[in-house]
Amino acid sequence: MNEIVTKSTFSVALTQSVHRLANQLAKQQSNPEKVEQIYLNTLTVHAVNFYCQCMGIETDLQEINSRNLVKSNPPDVADLSLKKLGTLKCLPVGSESQVVKIPSGVRKNPIGYLVVQFNESLTEGTLLGFVKTVKTPELPLIQLGSLEDFLDQIETLMTLINLSQWFENIFEKGWQNCTEAFKLSALQTAWRFMPNPSQVTPFSHKNRQKRDEGSFPSQLGMRKPRVTGLKPINLGTNQRDYALDLVVSLTEAVEEKIDIEVQIHPRDRETLPLGLTLSIIDETGQVFSERSAEINSTMLTKRFRGKLKEQFTLKLSLAEASFTENFAV
Repeated sequence: MNEIVTKSTFSVALTQSVHRLANQLAKQQSNPEKVEQIYLNTLTVHAVNFYCQCMGIETDLQEINSRNLVKSNPPDVADLSLKKLGTLKCLPVGSESQVVKIPSGVRKNPIGYLVVQFNESLTEGTLLGFVKTVKTPELPLIQLGSLEDFLDQIETLMTLINLSQWFENIFEKGWQNCTEAFKLSALQTAWRFMPNPSQVTPFSHKNRQKRDEGSFPSQLGMRKPRVTGLKPINLGTNQRDYALDLVVSLTEAVEEKIDIEVQIHPRDRETLPLGLTLSIIDETGQVFSERSAEINSTMLTKRFRGKLKEQFTLKLSLAEASFTENFAV
């Protein structure tokens, strides 16, 4: 416990109104064994929500006060929705607890896990720490990361380009929805560079299974929904500035996977600058794919498949100049 004490924590006083709400939600639970857990879930989520408000992180208050806490399954975890970012798992522990249990049903693609420890009278909840991922059903509290780790994760997520939202016509600043404009050009030009399905590899090194051919274009039409975004880029070297277009096209695949095609086009000249390098970097920092423009190259392209919530970085480099963009599938 000494390590936990030395870390920065955040204590929240639990008001009578929060306890009243917790009691109301707990009474809606028909299973007596779950009543206490629903009560703790409510206190936990409100403690985390208060912290998020203090840190300027937007949450979904309506969802907090809904019956989702009552219907939570498994019941020993509560979700807090962070607007535009995803779901944060909130885990309560008692004042004497040395470990926190991680139910197996909640380990799929959350923002992470934030642990709240309560005093015996339940008048105060202390946010102990955060972990992004867990691999065991129990986590010793001394292995928790700090609240600064949580804030770093939020900052990272806020700078990510959320590709899944493109299907809902939600594009980040600097990006244009070019889906309609690229329909004809895709048929006329881009598909000329389309590799065979067997040549396109999954983004994850751990999931290099064979591609589903049904997720690829079929002659002149798409079998799956497709959306395209474009971002103008100016890459400046000591010699000159190069105007480029970064084009990212997405096609819904299977089993929560998305086919991703990245293209780099010259904007004000016929060819790309010699030596321009396109790198795709996975979330561990390893280069997944890299290719460079040769003489008279008119486009750099890479196709791969990503799983939902998977993150990657796109990097363009030329001489001393570089450009990076972070994405979440």
